[in-house]
Amino acid sequence: MSQRGLVVLLLVLVPASGFAAEQVSRPQDALGWLNLMAEAPSKVAFSGTYVHQYGGRMESSRVTHAVDGTGEYEKLVSLDGPAREIVRKNDDIVCYLPDAKLMKYDRKRARKFFPALLSNVPDLLENYSPKLGPMDRVAGFDCQWVYLEAKDGFRFDHRFCAELAAGLLLRSMMISDKMEVLEQFGFTQLSMGSLITREQIKSDYADQQSAWQADNSALRDSPRMDSGWLVKSLPSGFKKAWEMKRMMSGKSQPVVHQVYSDGLASVSVFIESPQASTAAIAGPVRQGNYNFFFRSFQNHAITVIGEVPQASLQMIGNSLSEPMPQK
Repeated sequence: MSQRGLVVLLLVLVPASGFAAEQVSRPQDALGWLNLMAEAPSKVAFSGTYVHQYGGRMESSRVTHAVDGTGEYEKLVSLDGPAREIVRKNDDIVCYLPDAKLMKYDRKRARKFFPALLSNVPDLLENYSPKLGPMDRVAGFDCQWVYLEAKDGFRFDHRFCAELAAGLLLRSMMISDKMEVLEQFGFTQLSMGSLITREQIKSDYADQQSAWQADNSALRDSPRMDSGWLVKSLPSGFKKAWEMKRMMSGKSQPVVHQVYSDGLASVSVFIESPQASTAAIAGPVRQGNYNFFFRSFQNHAITVIGEVPQASLQMIGNSLSEPMPQK
């Protein structure tokens, strides 16, 4: 066989980097890319290793994601520090902690797992301006950068790089008003395609779990409730995503937990009876990529946490009002 014939044969047998997922029409603008990035995680099977950098720390994880007619299946394995594995079937989650021989059951709520960081794209346009950035290359795949620039001082800018064939998010960054990278995710190795199936999602500890302790406490938390606590002044675009009363480590009584989101950034509000450790704290605090705001109000301790500027936390925390007494 001639050299030219060999090259042609190899091109037929070995697909190019856009091979692994079903190719889609390439968007022509930033909004189109955002919509594609939001849809891709629920349609594309993929497996890879990614790095999460935040607050001067770096953690690596391995993710395997499969899709079939019954929904989404995903396994997330922490590669640094204490062993941890999260297995998800649609919204049902099991977290395996082998050092403690413990399984914790939960449901997917407000938390988003990379690369599924985007949803409800039309709602984002109220408070972010999308712009096309340059082309780039991440984990061996060509990708398109899209910038989301905050329209006000109540949220941070974000940058996303989408794989060209299927739109899967390959890298994301959260940028402060001082152009600091506060947080970023990025694949270092990735494969996509139909060879990734739900059989690969089985827990590595499935054969041991009969001897482990099971914790169902998160499933017993009230998934939807209204405590009566009201935030009178919310930053533009933020809405209550959910509210529940839950037990938390180190607390003797249930804590009211509210989550507010603008579709991308989220803020948690915790309302509890005062304790010595929290009652003495007041005002803003920053830890890594998270900002904190503490306030004592009437006979309660208020903690507001989020990956947003302090202005957002203070507006929410200072405008929180307690429930009206029942007659």
